[in-house]
Amino acid sequence: MSNSRPDIYQALADPTRRRILELARDRERSVAEIIGAFRVTQSAISQHLRVLRDAGLVRVRVAGRQHLYRAESAPLRRLAEWASKFPEQKPSK
Repeated sequence: MSNSRPDIYQALADPTRRRILELARDRERSVAEIIGAFRVTQSAISQHLRVLRDAGLVRVRVAGRQHLYRAESAPLRRLAEWASKFPEQKPSK
């Protein structure tokens, strides 16, 4: 099945993108706030935000000159629902 939207799994594979999602989980964050949490360039954070946005994992709201990002929970809920279908494995003795 072909889909033009980037794979959610690929988007979540990167630890920086997972951390961005954690930052944007409870409230909107400006790009400057997000950049301040990392030791990488603005360009690198912009690329990560683009991947997350294209995968539907964050939404952006423009307020004047600021772009504010917030995590989208629906794709993560769908992922959790899918994962919950797998039985929990008990450790072997």
